[in-house]
Amino acid sequence: MSGARHLLTRQWVAIAGGSCDVRMGLGALGQAEPMLKGAVGRPRLCMAVVSRSVEPSHCDELSRQLAASGFTVFWHEVDEERACTLGEASRLAENLCAHGLTSDDLCCAFGGSGVLSLASYVCGSWCEGMSLVGIPSNAGAFLEGALCPRGIDVANERCMLMVRPAVSHVLLDYDLVCTGRQAEASTYARTLMVAAAMCSSERDFSTLWDGVDELMGDDDEEFVRRLLDAAKSRGRIASSTAAAIRQSLCYGQDFAYALGSLTRGALTPSTLLAEGMRFSARLAVGQGKLSLDDMLAQDELLEAIGAGSATCDVDPLALKDAIRHERFVRTNRFMLLLPLGLGRVRFSTVEEELLLEHARAWCAAHAQDEGGNE
Repeated sequence: MSGARHLLTRQWVAIAGGSCDVRMGLGALGQAEPMLKGAVGRPRLCMAVVSRSVEPSHCDELSRQLAASGFTVFWHEVDEERACTLGEASRLAENLCAHGLTSDDLCCAFGGSGVLSLASYVCGSWCEGMSLVGIPSNAGAFLEGALCPRGIDVANERCMLMVRPAVSHVLLDYDLVCTGRQAEASTYARTLMVAAAMCSSERDFSTLWDGVDELMGDDDEEFVRRLLDAAKSRGRIASSTAAAIRQSLCYGQDFAYALGSLTRGALTPSTLLAEGMRFSARLAVGQGKLSLDDMLAQDELLEAIGAGSATCDVDPLALKDAIRHERFVRTNRFMLLLPLGLGRVRFSTVEEELLLEHARAWCAAHAQDEGGNE
């Protein structure tokens, strides 16, 4: 963490049901005291919900900032991989109750998208709502966990309970979100940027396309600017009064969940999401709803931002059935989110025969040879 103090920038970002105060800059975690003090009327108690993957030095700094703000702090550690479950939600709620936190107290969540989503789920309902400050530990967590939380898993099904964002303040520290630019969390964030642009507008897609070289460069300010652009796009989509537009935020996820269930952790989240977007675009072309040029534009942008391509052996029938399962576990109608153009994604009916045809083509194109290569 940088020892020098840098001026923080402040922006308001739209989220579903309201807006969020985002403060950002280099070494922002070490300057959190004013924001923490203003998050509640009178500082008293704070539950710090922290991912076990967060470095101890960062936890120590958060502890100092909370203490300086006048809070008595209780700590609640969470495994990132298990965060979005009902069991973890119950454990956090029981901890809030045990320490006597009320709607007038503060919760501060520090970690990845799972921890931030868990905190939104619990804080949004605790005593009719308590103040929540989010500190994403990586770029992907800012887009998916803080401002547009992922859902809570139920049994073996992913994201079955919708989570509305409960966060009122977000602290975006460049030392956290801009390090490891080639790491998976940053690649996943860039993949979410492409997905947001595909759902938002052709202008947003063109802006991301024109700035991809700067996005992939070493300029932290440029990277955060693109993060904010994507956050604003996702916020507008999530806040839309039209259900069809709000639903487009899940673009590519049905295929990603289906393939992930078959490959069991062998592929990264960014690769799964990117493959879901590619598969959906090819289905749309097969139905005559998307031009070949637009499909190739998405392919080129995903390649430019470093989103990988899957190499795995998957049975086409199993893939088709897994995709159908992901839809039928949530609705009685089989429809997939397909791009109808750059900046427009909607649910569309897909015949089972066409789905199987594309599943076979995908499996053949991504199969490993006997030597383990594609």
